[in-house]
Amino acid sequence: MFRISDALPVRRTQNVVPCWQLVEDYLCLAEQGASIVVVSQTWSEVHRVNETVRAGLKAKALLGATDSLVPALDQIDLTNAQKRDQRFHPDDSVTVFHMRFGKIPAGANARFLAATKRGVVLEVSGRAVVVPNRFLDRIGVFRRVELPLSNGERLHLKANRRLLNGSKAMNGELVTVSNVRSDGAIELEDGRVLDNNYREFVHGYAVTSYGSQGKDVDYVLFSDSTIKAATNDQQWYVTISRGRKGIRIFTPDKLQLRENVIRSGKRKLALELTGQRYFNPVPRFGWFKRMEARLHRFGRRAARHIIRARRFARFNSQTHTQRHEQQITRLLSP
Repeated sequence: MFRISDALPVRRTQNVVPCWQLVEDYLCLAEQGASIVVVSQTWSEVHRVNETVRAGLKAKALLGATDSLVPALDQIDLTNAQKRDQRFHPDDSVTVFHMRFGKIPAGANARFLAATKRGVVLEVSGRAVVVPNRFLDRIGVFRRVELPLSNGERLHLKANRRLLNGSKAMNGELVTVSNVRSDGAIELEDGRVLDNNYREFVHGYAVTSYGSQGKDVDYVLFSDSTIKAATNDQQWYVTISRGRKGIRIFTPDKLQLRENVIRSGKRKLALELTGQRYFNPVPRFGWFKRMEARLHRFGRRAARHIIRARRFARFNSQTHTQRHEQQITRLLSP
């Protein structure tokens, strides 16, 4: 008797739910024509689930029989501070411009050279370019990978880009592959074509809870990695609110998951961690008091001058009116 677990790669890892259970539910729902997405908390778990779900689909012949190895770019999640640190740039990494920077178009690839106080030095088309620190959100760091793709494959797009045929690709989209051309271009079921310049994608059977925002499907399969730091009440609400018909949870530890989902996801301020409730007031030094007294005196003098000027203008206006009336009286008196 054929079993899904026999076709999947075996990885003995503690505190990880067996993926064959999740794959069986995924395949059962897919055969019913339901839309499904698998949600997990970490990218390592997402890659593991993507691998096992794809193996199950291949075993059920729900994907094309022939695979094509396509070069792709897998994003390394870095903060702007980490982008300025050479240790977070592997030797084989690729830097991609998410947005236009000067004359460099969006989607251009670059190589990391050095990090300075001013910014990051990149090599673009054989010349060195300095990206200031305030513009580091316009670049991303990726690692080169080769993904096996076949007809019916689902991809998770990871960059905003205008394609060569004029259509747009949006970050976070889940798309389905219709055909892989010999030149590496990827035809999608919706008619768009991912050209050779668009390589920012990964398999899209599983996504993170952050990546699931804005996606409504029939069923959500939640794969718990039992990592406390990655699970809280806000993440849990986003996950369970994606499924229109239902959600199925796969976890090796129910009690630990229950403790994780009731944990608050609000980040504490540094002031709260120190135990202080309010900020300390700014101390008033001698020079500050003297300056404050001078400003008060200046304000009082300025107010007096304004009042005097208004009284003088009113007096002049009344005097001019009286003189004008006297002249008219003298002219009309004869």
